[in-house]
Amino acid sequence: MPEYFGSVYIPGGGSDRTAQAADEYDAMRDKWRKMLTGEPLDPADADVSAAVAAQAAEANGYWQSMNKSATRTHLWSDIPNVGHSVHIRTAYERLRAMALAYSTPGSALAGDPALAADIVGALDYMYATRYHEFVVTTPSGTSNWWDWEIGIPMALNDTAVLMYDLLSGSQIANYTNAVERFSPVVNKTGANRAWKGIVVGVRGVIAKDGVKLADARDGLSPIFNYVTSGDGFYADGSFIQHGTIAYTGGYGIDLLQAVGDLMALLHGTAWQVTDPDQANVWQWVHRSYRPVIYKGAMMDMVRGREISRHYRQDHAAGHAAIQGILRLAEIAPAADAEAFKSMVKGWILADGALDFLANAPLKHLTRAKALLADPAVAPASEQAGYAQFSRMDKAVQVRPGYGFGLAMYSSRTSSYEAINSENGRGWYTSAGTTYLYNGDQNQYSGDYWPTVDAYRLPGTTVLSGVSATPHLSANNWTGGTALLDTYGVSGMDLNYAATTLTAKKSWFMFDDEIVALGAGIASADGVPVETIVENRKIGDAGTNALTVDGALQPSGLGWSQTLTGVQWAHLAGSAPGADIGYYFPQSADLAALREARTGNWKQINNRPVTPAANVTRNYVKLWMNHGANPAGAGYQYVLLPNKTSAEVGAYAANPNIEVLENSASVQAVKEKTLGIVGANFWTDAPETADFIAVNKKASVMTREQAGEALDVAISDPTQANAGTIEVELARAASGYAADPGITVTQLAPTIKFTVNVNQARGKTFKASFDLSGAGQTLFVDDFHDGNADGWTPTSGTWTVESGVYSGTAGSSRSFSVAGDAAWTDYALEAKVNVTNNAGGNKDAGLVFRYADPDNFYALYLKNDDRTGRKMELAKFENGVQTSLGFANPSIAPDTFYTYKIVVDGDVIEAYQDGVLQVSATDSAHAAGKIGARVYASTKALFDDIAVTSLP
Repeated sequence: MPEYFGSVYIPGGGSDRTAQAADEYDAMRDKWRKMLTGEPLDPADADVSAAVAAQAAEANGYWQSMNKSATRTHLWSDIPNVGHSVHIRTAYERLRAMALAYSTPGSALAGDPALAADIVGALDYMYATRYHEFVVTTPSGTSNWWDWEIGIPMALNDTAVLMYDLLSGSQIANYTNAVERFSPVVNKTGANRAWKGIVVGVRGVIAKDGVKLADARDGLSPIFNYVTSGDGFYADGSFIQHGTIAYTGGYGIDLLQAVGDLMALLHGTAWQVTDPDQANVWQWVHRSYRPVIYKGAMMDMVRGREISRHYRQDHAAGHAAIQGILRLAEIAPAADAEAFKSMVKGWILADGALDFLANAPLKHLTRAKALLADPAVAPASEQAGYAQFSRMDKAVQVRPGYGFGLAMYSSRTSSYEAINSENGRGWYTSAGTTYLYNGDQNQYSGDYWPTVDAYRLPGTTVLSGVSATPHLSANNWTGGTALLDTYGVSGMDLNYAATTLTAKKSWFMFDDEIVALGAGIASADGVPVETIVENRKIGDAGTNALTVDGALQPSGLGWSQTLTGVQWAHLAGSAPGADIGYYFPQSADLAALREARTGNWKQINNRPVTPAANVTRNYVKLWMNHGANPAGAGYQYVLLPNKTSAEVGAYAANPNIEVLENSASVQAVKEKTLGIVGANFWTDAPETADFIAVNKKASVMTREQAGEALDVAISDPTQANAGTIEVELARAASGYAADPGITVTQLAPTIKFTVNVNQARGKTFKASFDLSGAGQTLFVDDFHDGNADGWTPTSGTWTVESGVYSGTAGSSRSFSVAGDAAWTDYALEAKVNVTNNAGGNKDAGLVFRYADPDNFYALYLKNDDRTGRKMELAKFENGVQTSLGFANPSIAPDTFYTYKIVVDGDVIEAYQDGVLQVSATDSAHAAGKIGARVYASTKALFDDIAVTSLP
């Protein structure tokens, strides 16, 4: 019978195993055994006893159904085949479960000699017939390398550790030789490499082989390193497996757990990890995992094909990651360990969808309970912030009360993964798909994936009713920018491989709203195109209130309607803190449907373990129809999480956002209360959005505190620009701080800088400009938009030509003026080219403090003057001209020079290319507009005109 000494279990009586340990290998083996069983266990703890009982019941089921005949040809009738790697792996996994029950304190099967004999006999049978050093595998649909090299040896090693005291030397040699045959070294990448490390390391413990333990330890180092291509963790927090799939919440969890377990096994031994790059492991938790775990749930957009597994929905996956983080807390540096414990405690307490303690494996249960009972550890709340995962084309924003996930793809990442009969309807799970996490914690659990309309996932623009195969996009513009680690803008140049549907899609994530824009939507497929605003799982009754423009819509399942001219809508949530509002900056026609949907997990995951029983869930869907074969279609809508119907209506009446532009060239939005502008620039051409001008494809976000500071964030979402992005901001600054890679070339009258994005891999570059002590930018025009909006010609011919402003005078003087008559003290800067036009007088210039054609100051510029007055300051007062001063710098024809005029009170200064040429004192005109001037058939060109108030 099993005996207990205090709470420590001693099989068959006798002394503590650790005390009997003959060497360090024995101590490590006992450590691994306890890591498997979860010791020390308290049999009086109700949660522990329930878990032990459940474990024993599972093991007993395997034991009773196991074929124990001396002439047996298999252990279990449902997995009988020789050479079938899944059958062999499953058999070893069942033996491990039986060995766990045998070795776990308090189990009804603990120390059972009959069970022990049957386990050891089964191990010998499997070695003799299924898995030994002489096996020759044949690649086939029933023979998978992963089983042979990882799955089978992991289960075998664990079972050997659990049953070690009952095994002979020859048996141990046999089993370890079999493992050596298939996994002699640590290789592969990502999670597979970490598993191989476990296989080699635990075999080293069993065989007392220090060389293998060193190999296992050293095999971790390539995993620690951030990668720049292929599988693994990236510096931006991304995790990629299978080359193109975001798998933080799938293979990444397996890697996290395997690395943590192996590091814990080696910790405190002669083979302890000393590689300084192990510090990256702690950063995985902070950068890669914390952003994508929301109230205990792992965001589905980083789970790959695993979303189709019925037994591991989002909260179960989140718990697996939490268990891995809890293990790391045992060995991490103190500050990180405390942070990890705080995170874990917060997630466990916040999860209202799946009880962590009731579902945790025994090996994690005791540690989790101890953490929850520790008053010194404060539970962390959800950390508000924004993360741009550039390598895996995902973005996350967490704000008070909600988390928002955005899944995209590109020429670097695949639209989805569907292999091994899994994820059969993952068609649009990364096609600009939006995932909103709030008080409805069961939204993506509770059979979401087998019942949701997979043709209409929120955020996507799709061909109605048309599926898609996994593919890479032909386009590389996917990504975005994080501002202050709090706000963000993302975009995706949508291109489906098998259709002609294309679109420019952008999302702007502010403080309590997410703005979604679409432009350039085009298709020649002859199928209606739709943009899905919402597809939300609702309550079991299906009656969640839907309000549109203040009117409550029918609540019966099966209701559908086309709603015209919609300005706002509101959907009541299925739990407190789960309401969602929708605002349409341009009134929209919406198709709406409330329906019950029936499906089953087998339809999306056709593996043998998947249940085929139908389940039914209710949904509300809202979408926009763009018609068949649209050309240049678009959309605008705003998500308003957690707002009541009244709050959404009030927001629609006085929105905080303004859509600045929604075109195939630029998509830009301003959040007026925050002073934030976000803009996605889609072309390698000069483009402007509000006060932001760039010359290349870029994603930009700014926040301005008037007269104080301007924060700027910019990235190259294409990850293909091998040069720089030139940026000009129509503001003036007195100082700045900027990331390496940013070169500031000018602070006034506008801010100019370049960003070296070569090999930046989508990184956000940040700069902060000090606006205090600098004048305010009053006006700027570089004419790159092709128009002269804001300019008023008095006479002559004025046009925009090739991005510059061209003026040709009539018989006398001609002006084109802009700005505000109330402007007083300011600096006017412009580039001017007085052309060598035949027949013209070659006389042009700038005007300032302009009131009317008879009252203003002027700077004359002449390229053929022979009197020494190529540059002259003049005053016009009631039509009478007075010269205030002159200079004779070089003014070559057909050449641009930069001129700057500063008027401060009654002092006037004029500069050419930064050199003061002429100054004067005059008080005739105190305020007025600015303008361009040409005279007597002269043609001149003007560009980059800016006006800045004086500080």
